[in-house]
This record gives sequence, structure tokens and C-alpha cells, in this order.
Amino acid sequence: MMDAISIALSGLMAQSQRLAASTNNIANANTTGVLPTMEAPFSTVYKPLNVSYTALMVENGIGGGVKAEVSSDPSGYSPVYDPSSVYANTDGFIAAPNIDLTREIVNLLEIKSLFKANLAIIKTHDKMMGELLDTIT
Repeated sequence: MMDAISIALSGLMAQSQRLAASTNNIANANTTGVLPTMEAPFSTVYKPLNVSYTALMVENGIGGGVKAEVSSDPSGYSPVYDPSSVYANTDGFIAAPNIDLTREIVNLLEIKSLFKANLAIIKTHDKMMGELLDTIT
């Protein structure tokens, strides 16, 4: 059986990965690149990172925390008209990442709240264990 601290720590680690992905997305929101073509399917454009979560189960389907997995969005860019860019093709288009800064800021606020919730679980567990030990001794 998983204890409360292990479950809360898994939540903290998952949110740490989400924080890293979100901050990378914000930092690279303006990192443009060459628009991929059939002849050259690869681009230097930043591909936004997405985080997916998997519930960790222990025996009898009881929850045991969460695991985060970070992946890049292979089609996470849009063509943007910028003929002055060094990455512009003959039509003047470049690839720009599909990053919604508003969504990223909301993600950061959610991460903050989830960090606080997981830390509250750890503090409560610590307090309960301390009171239990005080009762025993």
C-alpha cells in the first residue's frame, strides 16, 4: 500500500515536469524555423511540449500516485508570413510554434495550486505522525 507521502511526492514530481514543459514553451514561443516541405520534412521550429498523466495503481486498483510524461507536438507549428526572416521560403512563409501564452500562464497558476496541495498533504501527514508518536511516548 502506498503511503500519503509517496503519493504526494509523485504529484510534486509530475508538476515539476509540467512546470519545466510550460516554461520551455514560454521561453521558445518566438523560436521560428523553416516551414517543412515534402523535400525537407524537418524544421528548426520549436515544437511545443505537452504533458500527459497516468494514474499509478497498486494492488486491487487502489491509486498509488501519478506519473507525468512529456512529449513534443510534431505538428505544433503554423505557417506565418514573414518574408524578412532568414527562414522564409520563396512565398515568404516561416514556421512558428503554436503556443498560447494565455494557456501557459493558466498552466503555471494550476501548477502553483497543485504544488501547494501536495505540500499540504505532506505537512498534514508529518503532523499526524508527530501526534501519533507523542501519544505513544
